[in-house]
Amino acid sequence: MYKDLVFMANQIGDFYKNYPTNEEAIEGITSHLQKFWSPVMRQRIISYVEENGGIDLSPLVIEAIVKLKRCS
Repeated sequence: MYKDLVFMANQIGDFYKNYPTNEEAIEGITSHLQKFWSPVMRQRIISYVEENGGIDLSPLVIEAIVKLKRCS
């Protein structure tokens, strides 16, 4: 259930990790998830982080998902 979401989230993170600061990267990832992922997809990736700490997600993506949860 989570494998594809984790893969896609990490791809997004790979793009934004080259931004000048971590804060900009996290904001970019969060914004992308809000704009392009359905509410169901966002809730599933949030649940994934809550259930297992985000194993297999990059640290930037985990931080972005935590931020996404706060914005939800």
